[in-house]
Amino acid sequence: MKKWPIFFALIVFLVAVFFRFSKLGEVPTSLYWDEIAMLVDARSVSETGMDMHGNSMWQAIFPSYGDYKLPVYIWLASLSVKIFGASEWALRLPSALAGLGTMIFAGLIAKDFFSKNKEIKNRGVLKVFVALSIAVSPWAIMFSRTAFEGHLAQFFVALSVWLIFRKQKWGEWSILAALVGGLATYTYFSVRFIWPVLFSAITILFILINKKNQLLKSIFFYLAIPLFVYFVSLRPMYNSPLYEVSNQFRLSTTSVLNMKDWPVESNKYKLMAGNTILDKAIYHPYILMGRELAQNFSDNLSFDFLFLTGDNNLRHGTGQHGLFLWIFLPSFIYGWYRLFPKYWRQGIVLIIWWIASLLPASVPETTPHALRSLNALVPLSIVMGWGSYWLFNDIKKLPVKFKHPISSLFVGALVFTVFNFSTYLFKVYPATSAASWQDGYQELAEIVWQEKQGKDTIWIEPFDGRFHLWIMGYEMPVSEFYETEYNNYVPKRLGGNIVIEPFDWAKVETMEPKTIVAGKKEIIDRELELSVVKPTWYKTVKTADGETPFVVVYFEK
Repeated sequence: MKKWPIFFALIVFLVAVFFRFSKLGEVPTSLYWDEIAMLVDARSVSETGMDMHGNSMWQAIFPSYGDYKLPVYIWLASLSVKIFGASEWALRLPSALAGLGTMIFAGLIAKDFFSKNKEIKNRGVLKVFVALSIAVSPWAIMFSRTAFEGHLAQFFVALSVWLIFRKQKWGEWSILAALVGGLATYTYFSVRFIWPVLFSAITILFILINKKNQLLKSIFFYLAIPLFVYFVSLRPMYNSPLYEVSNQFRLSTTSVLNMKDWPVESNKYKLMAGNTILDKAIYHPYILMGRELAQNFSDNLSFDFLFLTGDNNLRHGTGQHGLFLWIFLPSFIYGWYRLFPKYWRQGIVLIIWWIASLLPASVPETTPHALRSLNALVPLSIVMGWGSYWLFNDIKKLPVKFKHPISSLFVGALVFTVFNFSTYLFKVYPATSAASWQDGYQELAEIVWQEKQGKDTIWIEPFDGRFHLWIMGYEMPVSEFYETEYNNYVPKRLGGNIVIEPFDWAKVETMEPKTIVAGKKEIIDRELELSVVKPTWYKTVKTADGETPFVVVYFEK
């Protein structure tokens, strides 16, 4: 057996580890809203077995700060926090491990996909190429470094797909795959729309098609029972008292479904067109909505999104790199070319997997959407690994005078693009994305908490309805969580004397003897210019991009 594929695999693995664990708690530069909310619950669960509101950790939906989170990531993060302590690194650790797991299982799935094809002489090389496409993918790396539930969920989806291909007699592995699919759904809501479609497609094309003599029995054991188990496993979520309100919360965000009053839009177009029967059909509200959905869907298919700039949201990417490095574009195109018609079943499954994954990403008003399309990471990586495998084999058949220059050019371009991305990610991106990651919130919370002792009241000028999470996540003892009173999940007072509401600057002369005011720099500076009372001290909060967005001032009489 040749040893170079093993050496290549080791290099790929080490590169993947580097990109996922180097400065894990520092890049991105801070925790964003949903991450800090999970850290609060993880701290609480790790110490008391209850969430921040005093509910049992064994609940199907966590209320959190009013955005209703699913439990799996919080459970895993609480274990990490229990072992390593509350930190950015501990919170993001489950996602980093899921990133490595995704790379490994994507390679194993590719091997299973083509297990009966004798044309493939070295499936180990195929696995390594698939792993490589994920190991250096900006898409996979960015989400491996952040506590996004969607990233953990796509790992469970990949694990579930791998389980389907295990040798089974009565569908026992398919049942286990269904349970893992349920686990994925308890991690991220949109999986419930993707997993049943993906499971059914794989089962029909790879299992039932090979059991023609026992078709009815096979449908029962390999398809019907696992799907039944999957939907039964979701009953605790559907029966949760928070399920309906969580759906309402998600539907309330701007999307294709509510971005316009579609019946009104429909009537407007029908009247302008003449309001004939044909006009009523052409401009039906569902037709207009479907067209908008199709346009959003196409945004997620663009080569610019996939290989050049990625998602404009700097929490979802660098803004300078695509989901995959541009060097993999030839592999992507060649991979699809090599799939059909010989490997049509594999091609159909990968297309279904990709399309199903893009549907949740096509509903938001802003597209393309790297987070909601994360379930497409594995199928696209398999296509790229497949294309790289065949490019590698076909290049080997070329004359030496062509083979060596082409191979050297590809390796050189690969090393250059990986180095370029690495340099940008660790040296430039922390500053350019600081505002997107709520940089400065942690330092502001630290100053406020440290200065609260011996003061009468700490006034925090409202600038973000979620800022209290940074105080709870980093400073406030868990024992005080359950003493906090909330109004629609937002506390008015923390730690006894921290008040999150506007300070009355008109009454600055009659304020309490020892008062602190914290908030946005431009607002407080403007008020201080007009105030007859000047602060005893004035502290600024500086962020990674060099800005000073927050200040804390102290008045003492």
